[in-house]
Amino acid sequence: MSHFDPEKHSRLESAIHSWEPRAKILSLLVLIFAIALAGGILPALAGLCISISLIMISRIPLAHVAGFMKWPVIFLLPLAFFLPFTTEGDCLYSFQFLSVSRQGISISLLYLIRGVAAALLALLIVGTAPFTVTIKALQEMGMPASLTQIFLFSYRYIFLLNEEFSIMSRSMQCKGFIKRSDLKTARTLAMAFAMLLIRSYERSEAVYHAMLSRGYRGEILGPGIRGLAARDLFKSMLVVAAAFAIMAI
Repeated sequence: MSHFDPEKHSRLESAIHSWEPRAKILSLLVLIFAIALAGGILPALAGLCISISLIMISRIPLAHVAGFMKWPVIFLLPLAFFLPFTTEGDCLYSFQFLSVSRQGISISLLYLIRGVAAALLALLIVGTAPFTVTIKALQEMGMPASLTQIFLFSYRYIFLLNEEFSIMSRSMQCKGFIKRSDLKTARTLAMAFAMLLIRSYERSEAVYHAMLSRGYRGEILGPGIRGLAARDLFKSMLVVAAAFAIMAI
């Protein structure tokens, strides 16, 4: 895989990596919902501190975390920027038709903190176990097999298509292609995307026949999920207790 790979550090040794997948997913989802429903900055900050603590316990390198978090932050920053100007409340500063409200700043910080905390917990779910193990856990938790396979194949093909497009981009650059803001560049990129779709269709057929030759019959073949241990329940109880503490605040 090229560029960012969520599974790069999925086989580290830590208390989070050794956590039974089903218990981990359920517990972290409860914590995510608790943070998402936090009605004030104080409980949201508590949730962010818990999320950062769990990231530190997982021993995932900070550079990897930063590579994942740049996309949620890019998505959240425009919302956090416009809310102070569009939310009614006590005016702190005004310039012509623009005014900054105290309530807008509070809501902006609240959304930003909750979003960052939830994204960190999502990284723990997808980044502390191989994706096939996570999908298998979701299936054993009751998610339909067809839906879990759609998630699995979509996840794999996102990276595959990204790699194919990277190869095509390097090939075009070697032939002298330079991106510009003109019609010729748009036409060239359109043809490249069309070729990417053709290649992806051919690759999907090859992968499908390869899967059939290896015994695929509509089910995910992978390692089974081990049973719950006392330490797994203890970890889940701690995280769920933290979630209820956030809601109590």
